[in-house]
Amino acid sequence: MNPPESTQDLESAWKALVGRRSQLGSDQKLAELALGLIREMGNGIAQRELLRELAVAWTADWRLTLGAASLLLEQAGRRGMDEPPLREDGPAAWAAEALQRSLDALDEADRKDPEVAGNLNAMLGNALRFCDPGKDAEAQDAFTRAIELDPERGEWWYDAGLLDKWRGRFDEGYAANEQARMRLGDQRPVLWNLAICATALGKAEEAVDTWDQLGVPARIDRSRGMPFVANLPPMLLRVLSRTPATDATSQLPDKAVGFELVWIAPLSPCHGVVQSPTFRDAPIDYGDLVLWDGAPVAAHQTSAGDAVPVFPLLEILRPGDERRWPFVALEREPGAVRSLEEALPEGARVFVQQERVEHHCAACEAGEPHEHGAESVSVSLVRGKLIVPFGIDLTEFRAAWEGAVKDRAVSVALPALYEAVDDAKRAGQEHQAWRGIERKALRQKAQP
Repeated sequence: MNPPESTQDLESAWKALVGRRSQLGSDQKLAELALGLIREMGNGIAQRELLRELAVAWTADWRLTLGAASLLLEQAGRRGMDEPPLREDGPAAWAAEALQRSLDALDEADRKDPEVAGNLNAMLGNALRFCDPGKDAEAQDAFTRAIELDPERGEWWYDAGLLDKWRGRFDEGYAANEQARMRLGDQRPVLWNLAICATALGKAEEAVDTWDQLGVPARIDRSRGMPFVANLPPMLLRVLSRTPATDATSQLPDKAVGFELVWIAPLSPCHGVVQSPTFRDAPIDYGDLVLWDGAPVAAHQTSAGDAVPVFPLLEILRPGDERRWPFVALEREPGAVRSLEEALPEGARVFVQQERVEHHCAACEAGEPHEHGAESVSVSLVRGKLIVPFGIDLTEFRAAWEGAVKDRAVSVALPALYEAVDDAKRAGQEHQAWRGIERKALRQKAQP
């Protein structure tokens, strides 16, 4: 039976198939037709539950198990590897369960056959790779079993290398991709992963050679002992972060996890320096040298309307030595916080996270009945981060900072500065000021 071609034919076939759903677990030909139809229809969420039923029903048939599992993993692969699983079950977990049951059902001959047990184990390794990191050891074991059955399968070495790369085992990832390269040749995905692992390991010469094979003009930066590619444009990286404990005004739930985007100055196609701070609790910050994967996981629309690819974080190669101090402020004039930078020592940077305009009024704060008139002042709650290069003298910086704040229409709390200069009393006052600024902002927000 030829697969239907038009959208109308696909929908009609799907409707007919759903009408015979009760037969899918016993009619092999119908199950095969269902898998083909799901593939033709784009293997979407609408087909997910039926696909799960097929995977559960046909674990005694390794061919159907492989077909159903491959479609489930195609769906699982649409989620970035840097995204935490929202639930323990899902397409990858369903595939893993079906594959393991199919392996358990094999006879002795099939257990030794790479076309059967080898393929089932390799796909099981990939299914577990898409699950949470707690399945890591099981995934490694599955790839090992597959490769032991046929060490010449380059694609199995490659998939095992993907697992190692995402788990930060760059030595093992490099070795596995070398094995894949020996069998598959200089395929781009293999070369990309070799370059990423070589960069992580500080193998500058190997990374440069690999980039050259990919057509990327690279050289060795002798000062850092790392690969370098000139004139790469700024790019965006995303990193998981949580609402910080110091933020009493966030509308997000406590410990809510989300992605923050940071700008990167690339030094190669897979590593570079973070050029904008993170404002939530995150593992990276301004000045860190970081490694990312080569496949974008999203696109970000800039204010200019340009779509910029977003890449996932793999590893922190070296923390920056800058001081990165969060602050909170109330502005009485727009731009007062940003203008602080011009009065600070060279190299110091002031980054603003957000500006939320609130209404500030002494009578409002005191709870006195009144009408708003010309005496009202527009105030913004501003969160941000101050970046201070390591070489700046902190005593001199403190004087410059306090002078800059005094000359501007702004109230700022910066406890980290006073903790850094061992002024415990002033640091405690700054922490109190921080809470006071947040309370004032919350009261203003509550005003009708």
